[in-house]
Amino acid sequence: MATGTTGAVPPLRAADLYHTGIVVPDVEAAMARMSEAAGYRWTKPLSAELPIRMADGERVLTLRYAYSLDAPHIELVQEVPGTPWTATPHAATHHLGFFCDDVPATSKRLEAAGFALEACAVLNGNAPAVFAYHLAPTGERIEIVDRALMPDFPASLHSRT
Repeated sequence: MATGTTGAVPPLRAADLYHTGIVVPDVEAAMARMSEAAGYRWTKPLSAELPIRMADGERVLTLRYAYSLDAPHIELVQEVPGTPWTATPHAATHHLGFFCDDVPATSKRLEAAGFALEACAVLNGNAPAVFAYHLAPTGERIEIVDRALMPDFPASLHSRT
């Protein structure tokens, strides 16, 4: 396995990058814009209600999103004001999404590498579950997602059209 600049094995693999996330005020309008501009095709908008831990505490949020069927894959996420999912004018890219095999362990390794835990789903206990967002001091945001949720990503996209 490749090593990082310190010689240690990095917490993520570049090959596991599977989407670029963009937070938007209106998912359907953004889907239409990107289809018009670049011919993107989309899954139906999906939603999930999850308990989310953030810096100011835990809340149940409804996250609404759609994935492009065409690569490179884009995830459009509906804005949730007052959370990390707030749209920022003129700063389109919100996060880079990576699959991982162990969300809690990868989350700890990202924290050790200087990427602070910003938000995560918490389902059973206190450890991050399903996904977690990590933020570098310089602003880069990484989302890690449990690979078991979508073991065949292309097939899962086409099942949601």
